[in-house]
Amino acid sequence: MPSFFLTFVAVAAAMLAGRDAVRVARLHLALGWTLPLAMTVVLAALAGGALAAWIADEFSPLIRPQIKPLVVGLALGLAGLEVLLRVPPDTPREPTRSMGAITLVLLLGMVTDASGFIILSIAIATGEPLLAAAGGASAAILVLGAAILAAQDWLALPLTLIRRIVGGGLLLAAALIAVLG
Repeated sequence: MPSFFLTFVAVAAAMLAGRDAVRVARLHLALGWTLPLAMTVVLAALAGGALAAWIADEFSPLIRPQIKPLVVGLALGLAGLEVLLRVPPDTPREPTRSMGAITLVLLLGMVTDASGFIILSIAIATGEPLLAAAGGASAAILVLGAAILAAQDWLALPLTLIRRIVGGGLLLAAALIAVLG
C-alpha cells in the first residue's frame, strides 16, 4: 500500500502547477464543458496509469534490485526538471472541440510528463505496478478535476511559485534518494 500513497502524493504535487492542470482549466473556461471534460480526464488518467504500470511490469525484472532506488531518484530528478523547465503554453486562440484530441493530449501528458515518470519509477522500485498506477491515476483525477471545477480561480493561483516549490522538492527528493539509496 505504500506505493499507492507515495505515488498519489508525488503525482498530485507534480500535477498541481503542471501543464495539464492549466490546460484543462483553460479548456473549461473556453468551452464551458464540465462533464465531458471530467470524463475525458478520468479516461486519460486511467489509461495513462495503466500504460505506466504495464511498462513498469515489463521492465522491472530487467533491473537489478540494488539499482531500483537509483531508477526512482533519476525519475524524480527528471520529473523535477520537467516541472521547473516546462512552463504551460500560451492560451490557444481556438481551442479544439474534439474530445478525442483532448483525451489524446491528456493521455500523452500523463505518460510522458512528470507524473508518468513518477508512476513508472515507484512501480519499478516497489514491485507493485497496479497500486502505483491506481495512486497516480487517482491523483491525476483529483488534481485535474479540481482544475476543471476551479477554472478561473485555478489560473489565478501563484502557479510559478508552486511550480518552483514542487520542482525543487522533487529534485531534493531525487538527491536524497541518490545519496541515501
